[in-house]
Amino acid sequence: MAEGYTKATAWLQIHSLLNSINHILIFLVAVFFFILARSLEFKDTAMHMFMTGTGFHVLIAQAMMSHSKVNPLTRWLSHRNKSRFHAILQIVGGSMVLLGSLGKFSSKEVHFNTWHGRVGGAASFFCAASIVGGFVNYFQPKFALKVMPPSELRFRHNLFGLVTFSLGMGAIYLGYYSKFFTKYVDTDFIPGMMLITGIVYGLTIIAPVSSLLTKLKYRSKKKAEQAQ
Repeated sequence: MAEGYTKATAWLQIHSLLNSINHILIFLVAVFFFILARSLEFKDTAMHMFMTGTGFHVLIAQAMMSHSKVNPLTRWLSHRNKSRFHAILQIVGGSMVLLGSLGKFSSKEVHFNTWHGRVGGAASFFCAASIVGGFVNYFQPKFALKVMPPSELRFRHNLFGLVTFSLGMGAIYLGYYSKFFTKYVDTDFIPGMMLITGIVYGLTIIAPVSSLLTKLKYRSKKKAEQAQ
């Protein structure tokens, strides 16, 4: 029993340290995106990079960690207030992503002939769907509960959120290969940004994946009970 407690405590301490490192990296990325976009006067692709990058890499990443027990920004909040904090960040971050993507969708410039553009387009679509799904999961209207129970709503919201975040971070990662980045950012600096994005992605999904696995076990258990 003591050994199990020690392992659990050690993991919480490690997770807390990793979470703090993630916050620092996210802050540094936010500063970098802002400085780069400002140096280009927030015009055209610079604005697209700032809006979508900040939306996914900063705000939605923070939203994904909002329910973590070791998150220093939210661990003192009640579960209800954590959900509100999560919702606000998702709405603001998602809106930035959609507005930033809209400029590319409406421009005459060919954007979907690259993997960055294709994955980014998919990420934008999933982002819009995730916002709608988030409202349904938060308010749980009667029409939704007639179709599926609250536990299933939470499971699907969790899963859909992970897919959306993965697509968004994937689009950002691919964006580092774009003509925009190779033109305005030192090529020796780009691998460092790729590494940071990979680390932030890995650290951010720890809590959501853990939560998803818990929900998956509960879901499997309920299905087994119903089958009996």
